[in-house]
Amino acid sequence: MRIVAEVGSFGARILHFRRGGSSGQAMAALKTMSVLHTVSSGTRRLVPPSPCLLPFLQGFNGTRSGNRLLGAGCWPKLFHHATWCSRIRADAGVVVSDASEKEFQSGAFVDGFLGVQSEEAGRELTTSEIIFLGTGTSEGIPRVSCLTNPDKSCPVCLAAAQLGNKNRRRNTSLLVRYLAPDGSLYNILIDAGKFFYHSALQWFPYYGIRKIDSVIITHAHADANGGLDDLRDWTNNVQPHIPIYVGLRDLTVMAKSHYYLVDTTVIMKGTAVTKLQFIPMSEEPFQVHGLKVTPLPVWHGPGYRSLGFRIGDVCYISDASEIPAETYPLLENCDLLILDALRPDRSSSTHFGMPAALEEVRKIRPKRTLFTGMMHTMDHHKINTFLAKLLESEGLDVQLSFDGMKLPIHL
Repeated sequence: MRIVAEVGSFGARILHFRRGGSSGQAMAALKTMSVLHTVSSGTRRLVPPSPCLLPFLQGFNGTRSGNRLLGAGCWPKLFHHATWCSRIRADAGVVVSDASEKEFQSGAFVDGFLGVQSEEAGRELTTSEIIFLGTGTSEGIPRVSCLTNPDKSCPVCLAAAQLGNKNRRRNTSLLVRYLAPDGSLYNILIDAGKFFYHSALQWFPYYGIRKIDSVIITHAHADANGGLDDLRDWTNNVQPHIPIYVGLRDLTVMAKSHYYLVDTTVIMKGTAVTKLQFIPMSEEPFQVHGLKVTPLPVWHGPGYRSLGFRIGDVCYISDASEIPAETYPLLENCDLLILDALRPDRSSSTHFGMPAALEEVRKIRPKRTLFTGMMHTMDHHKINTFLAKLLESEGLDVQLSFDGMKLPIHL
């Protein structure tokens, strides 16, 4: 095998390639050989045969091969690996994905290369917006157990392992970017679970977000508050403290599970821990930076109270198995309903399944609904194809959300 290539800043041009096999195989190999992006910019180099290149040429799977080459130390810079993986998918189409070409070109969905900024990162907001930092279950998707299963019987997790696939989901979390009447911009985070820091690594640089002005907690489970300790990166390097709004019952639980964050007197002197200001809240409306937030009490399993929140005409309910009668009036005239929908076939004891979630949509009748909190039996493309039919048959505008999704809202 001999390959000679000229490598520029944003791609590689194959000058000579010699390999046995059909012309179709050769063309596929030529397309995927953007691997030569690894050599330094503007140079020519002969790439010799290598054990890590052989499975790449045999399988014609660009992303998998790129990861193998990265592990083998063949990339001089991580940027080359990320750019190659994104370009090979966008330009050659070797790996199918439902993310847009623009998203791939920007590198937003390349987990291997963090710190990428979108074209929007430096723009000035003209309206408030929401960003889905996570839309998955507590363990996230893909699951390790599915990826290591010899049977390879979970198509959603296998798809989620591919860079850019919208089945890749972290713990449910929503960032509300509130543009106040005086022009001030506030970043209000709903939940900081176990995967929060991973979400922030990807989406904060991409959307040009630096500070966190407040955090609102839905309930005391780890997928909602397990990332609070990671807020130390902000309070140590970006801002002096972060207010945390949390229900009184949940704060009692967190005083045990997060004792050193709630009671800072137990901390050893000089220890760099997160500086949080816990603010107990009731189920009555409250103000955050001048923005009205209305709690939406729901049941998250028998006897366990969780909170959704209404902000403007956006209603967010991420963890629920039942909506009590007294909460329905708070959901009237909802423009956007973001609702828990764990699985496609049935509910669990603690979460709505899609059939029950759709019944709630029929009761509430929002203008638009986005499901969140999906497990690994909810394939993004297949479920959205099914849900799209409801717009024609029932007038229900329902789709699955995905990590990194951004929507403008009016507050």
